[in-house]
Amino acid sequence: MKKLNLKLSSIQWFIVLWCVGFVGLAVIAGFSKLMLYFAY
Repeated sequence: MKKLNLKLSSIQWFIVLWCVGFVGLAVIAGFSKLMLYFAY
C-alpha cells in the first residue's frame, strides 16, 4: 500500500511539473507577443 501511494505521488508530481512547464511556456509566449505588439 505504501509503495503504491509513493508511485501515485511521483505520478502526481510528474503531472504537476508538466502542467507548470506548459503554463510557463504559454506565459512566456504570450509575454513575447505582447512585447512585440507594444514595440511596433
